[in-house]
This record gives sequence, C-alpha cells and structure tokens, in this order.
Amino acid sequence: MARIARSFGITLAAGVAAVGIAVLPAVSASAATAVTNDYGASLSVSGPASVVTDGSGSVHGVSNGTVTVTGDGFDGNAQGRGFGVYVVYGPKQADYATNSGWFASAQWVSKSAFTAGGGFTTTIDIAKSYTADPHHTGDAASTVSCDYDTTKTATSNAALGQYECFVQTFSAHGVANDPADLDEVQVPVTW
Repeated sequence: MARIARSFGITLAAGVAAVGIAVLPAVSASAATAVTNDYGASLSVSGPASVVTDGSGSVHGVSNGTVTVTGDGFDGNAQGRGFGVYVVYGPKQADYATNSGWFASAQWVSKSAFTAGGGFTTTIDIAKSYTADPHHTGDAASTVSCDYDTTKTATSNAALGQYECFVQTFSAHGVANDPADLDEVQVPVTW
C-alpha cells in the first residue's frame, strides 16, 4: 500500500509541475509586454500583481496600480526642439496631444534623460476608471472607464463613458513630429 501511495504522490507532483509551467507564462506579472512602431521605437510595460502580461502585445489590468514603462529607440526631438516624450495612460482621442484631461496619469521624459539609443524608464499609474480633468475636457468630473466592450462600437462605448485605454507615448508639449508618429507607441490595456 505504501508503494501505491508513493507512486501516486510522484505522479501528482509531476502533473502539478506540468500544469504550473503551462500556466505561468500566461499570468506572469514580471514579464514585460512590448510593442514596436514602424520607426523602431519600442515600449514595454511590466508591473507587480496589478497587471498580467501574456506576450500578446496587451497589458491586462487586474487592479489599479503602478507599472514600469521602458522605452527604446525614441527620438524626442520633434521639430528640432528636443523636448522629449510624454508617457501617459488613458484613451487616444482626436485631441490626445493637446488635451491632458483624457489621461489618468502622465510622465514627461525629457530628451536629456534619454540613454544612448533613445532609451528611458519611468513609472505610471493605471486604473480601470478615473475622473477626467474638467479643465481640459470641458466635461466636469466625467468618469473615464477603461472597461471597453469590444462587442460594441466606439460610439456606443463612448456614450457610456467607456474607452479603449493605452499606455502610450507622444511628442512632448504637443509639438508635431515629422513623421507624425515617430515617437508614438501604444500598448493596449484591457480590464
């Protein structure tokens, strides 16, 4: 009887280890999700238990929290001004480069802070929903929900205050790049 129990215990332990290996990459909080634009700028997002990355190019929010954002290959020199880039969290609306009210959090990374090769690292907060800045949006205390419903149209989602949200970059101070999306990279965040 003892021999059967040992055999069963070994089989069970091997089965658990096999399941653990299959599951860990899908729910790893330490792996980074990276997206690269057409100009070679890449943005990776990683975080603690607040996010789940699966290598699919998206970040899956589990709870509100802080993520680490690492960039590489950025120019930060739009129109020769060398301002750097903004790293923000929120939807990408038509006026995203001039209306900071859309964003739950933002960090400016100056060109002087870039490492060789256009690299930088910063942190940013992500949240499932937040209150937009009424000064910039013109919609006092509107709630932005990043719980975007992919079964509905963008217009239907917007009517409910639901938007597709991203950890994203763009040229600092609303200065246009040439080409326009040189320093723009978006990593989708789903909830």
